[in-house]
Amino acid sequence: MAPSSDSPSAPNPSGIPSSAKPAPCSGCGFHYNCLCDAVPRLDSKVRIELLMHETETERATNTGQLLEACLPYCRRHVWQRKDPPIELLTLLADPAAEPVLVFLSDDAVPLEQITARRCSKPEAKPIHFIILDATWQQAKKMRNKSPWLQDIPTVVLPSGLVTEYSLRRNQPEGALCTCEVGIVLMKAMGEQENAEKVDQYFHHFMDTFDADRQHKSVR
Repeated sequence: MAPSSDSPSAPNPSGIPSSAKPAPCSGCGFHYNCLCDAVPRLDSKVRIELLMHETETERATNTGQLLEACLPYCRRHVWQRKDPPIELLTLLADPAAEPVLVFLSDDAVPLEQITARRCSKPEAKPIHFIILDATWQQAKKMRNKSPWLQDIPTVVLPSGLVTEYSLRRNQPEGALCTCEVGIVLMKAMGEQENAEKVDQYFHHFMDTFDADRQHKSVR
């Protein structure tokens, strides 16, 4: 398969033959800058379920993978319209869990309302935040075409958030990338220090991606 335009392995605009590239790291996939040692290993209690559109699994610019690498309770479920992920369906049917979908809908409740209830009752069922890991257009289709998502309570992030994600063009105004959503959730759940570490890793990832695309080392 030819590399996508957002991959670290995309053709070099400087004209240097691709054969001159170092071999990619087997862990992070970068050619000039290994990111593996920069991954923070966190003792986080935040539970995130990434419902990843199948096209995102091949995109190097995907940021859900950053949350997977950092958080012990972050799981990936690949969305396919005719083949719902069994592991996620099992979670949704579990009476001991409280799944919520991070999605802007007419009946969505503010995130702080959910987290305040959790903080006031530590013995309450663990919240599992489901993030639609896709473009905004894909995310809307994913929910609309998945009847099993319709009855899940939805939460909306605070207003006024601004993305710092720079690896994709034409992003909707006010939309955050998946990793940024996870950072907001960690802060809301009282894990400020963990959120800051993931944020640092997120920016390091973007710097590394840009440098690798230009065949440069991060200084």
